[in-house]
Amino acid sequence: MNIGITVYPTYGGSGIVGSELGKELAERGHTVHFISSALPTRLTELNERVRFHEVEMMSYPLFEHQPYTLALATKMATVAETENLDFAARALRYSALDQRDSGA
Repeated sequence: MNIGITVYPTYGGSGIVGSELGKELAERGHTVHFISSALPTRLTELNERVRFHEVEMMSYPLFEHQPYTLALATKMATVAETENLDFAARALRYSALDQRDSGA
């Protein structure tokens, strides 16, 4: 499978769990695409089965904090489409249907 995993790049939480899960999936023959603002600390080596896609933030003077959520969602959709992800493409599709059904 071609799998996308979004994590925070820090030492705790999703960064560790997601990195370890992705490395194990890669060892089992899957291709794993990590999507984050920086390389997760547990990822020490990238190769043909472990790939990294950086979420680039734009500077916009109107906002006190950069709009990370929008940048992340855009990067996730771009990677899902360009890399033909199996797992993330389904997750994005279901998420969009859930939004429509809930009236959001």
